Amino acid sequence: MRAEAKIDNAIYELYGDKWWDEDAEFGFSSLRYCVNPVRIGYFRKILRRLPVPGGTVLDVGCGGGFLSEEFARDGFQVTGIDPSAKTVAAARKHASESGLDIRYEVGRGEAIPFADASFDIVACCDVLEHVDDLEKVIREVSRLLKPRGVFFYDTVNRTWFSKLALIKVWQEWALTRCCRENVHVWKKFIKPAELAALMRSCDLVVGGMKGIAPEKRNLIALLRSLRAIKVGKMRNEEMAGKLRLSESNSLKLSYMGYAIKR
Repeated sequence: MRAEAKIDNAIYELYGDKWWDEDAEFGFSSLRYCVNPVRIGYFRKILRRLPVPGGTVLDVGCGGGFLSEEFARDGFQVTGIDPSAKTVAAARKHASESGLDIRYEVGRGEAIPFADASFDIVACCDVLEHVDDLEKVIREVSRLLKPRGVFFYDTVNRTWFSKLALIKVWQEWALTRCCRENVHVWKKFIKPAELAALMRSCDLVVGGMKGIAPEKRNLIALLRSLRAIKVGKMRNEEMAGKLRLSESNSLKLSYMGYAIKR
């Protein structure tokens, strides 16, 4: 019997200095070029219609700072935390080079070193499917939010489609894989109803949810593009144009959303 897969978060320390490299493996660059524009566009749309208490943001699991930097450019006072010291160093360096004043600290989502009700917005993106204790992370998010503060997130749905796309194609199949095995583990993916129930139990009022999905549904073309990335015949930024992720009504792969602190 095959042993149960264990998630491999060590990659973020091993390659934590590569977040902003143009030749980084596509697992990193896909967040920068494909996912981040979709989710920040959605978050901005929500913020235009919500009465957020103030302008402080905490980015939990900030990685190299893709999302933190977008919030900072929008005028927010941003703090980012990540468990990888190498990743935090890369985020600090890029923010400094970009002229952005962002506070970055090493820290885990299960035990965030800030006082209750410290932030108007908490974002936790491409993180919830990686953590050791999901409930602890959501409780920490709720604790840190001011009343009427906003929680933004994105994560991956646990469906047959996500298993095919993100486990088989993305990680396991030799012809197309773009990252190391077990960077994602299918059993740690989260169904929207599960996340909604957990947020409600933590005094978070569930807002909307939207999917993140390719605009083009031609599977063969996508597989060919992934193969081209793998063998060096296509640059990461070019692949973003091929993949063309966008906001979707389908939650069967990845999804994003928001909740409001009671």
